[in-house]
Amino acid sequence: MTLLAVDLRESTKTLHAEAGRSKFMKHFFKGAISLEMYGRYLVALYHIYNALEKALDDHKTNSALALIYFPDQLSRKLSLEKDLEYYNGLKWREMVQEPPSPAQQNYVSRIQECSSSDMPERLVAHSYVRYLGDLSGGQILCKRLQKFHKLPENEGIALYQFEKIQDYDLYKEMFRKQLNQMTLTDAQNEAVLEEAKQTFLLNMAMFSEFDHELDGDLLTSAEQLEELESLEKEKKALAAVAATANGAPVVKSGILASMMPSRWWRSLTGSVGLKVDA
Repeated sequence: MTLLAVDLRESTKTLHAEAGRSKFMKHFFKGAISLEMYGRYLVALYHIYNALEKALDDHKTNSALALIYFPDQLSRKLSLEKDLEYYNGLKWREMVQEPPSPAQQNYVSRIQECSSSDMPERLVAHSYVRYLGDLSGGQILCKRLQKFHKLPENEGIALYQFEKIQDYDLYKEMFRKQLNQMTLTDAQNEAVLEEAKQTFLLNMAMFSEFDHELDGDLLTSAEQLEELESLEKEKKALAAVAATANGAPVVKSGILASMMPSRWWRSLTGSVGLKVDA
């Protein structure tokens, strides 16, 4: 029996790692992305989520998509609007009305093409990459924003806050189980896997549009490992603080568990994020 969640993870591992080594992500991890640039990046995400959530709503009765259609828990459009105003002020409404960049338009067009095609099941891949990414690696990106830019508590991070989800790890596990319950033909299954690969490529193309504003190159393998070690230290420190506050032993659950390094590159992208933990 084919397990779609497993196939999605395995088929995108290489591209997932490549996205994690991108120049944009390198600067994000090191706090070298300005808040002004991040505000513009949110505009790009707004175009993507606006297209995706409309497509998912249009196909909410599709037998496959219905299994992962959770707008109350997952939809990011309203959360993005909060962050867009925080970083861009009232001009955000004008910014999202401007024509998308070429990479953003390609991403939006791909989602729209999936929605209008005779195989809308491909939207499963887009939902998988974006939402599981936000619930996984997106949580680390959130911590990076707070750490390097000293954001006020709970300000500017609405994208990564899922108020109607109590335990992110349990929710992701439920989502993966829903994926595995889908009854797809062989052709549909292969199309979803291919679409997931294309989604990573679309994300990387979107990242690359910011590259001319950034210094340096891709992360090397050694730098990637160094980042993982640093993130592991941060995770332990956060877990210790949480355990002390609660008067309980440190446990690997909730958001902190999603920050475990063994999952890091599987969960990165897109969040921002990109970040998928499958």
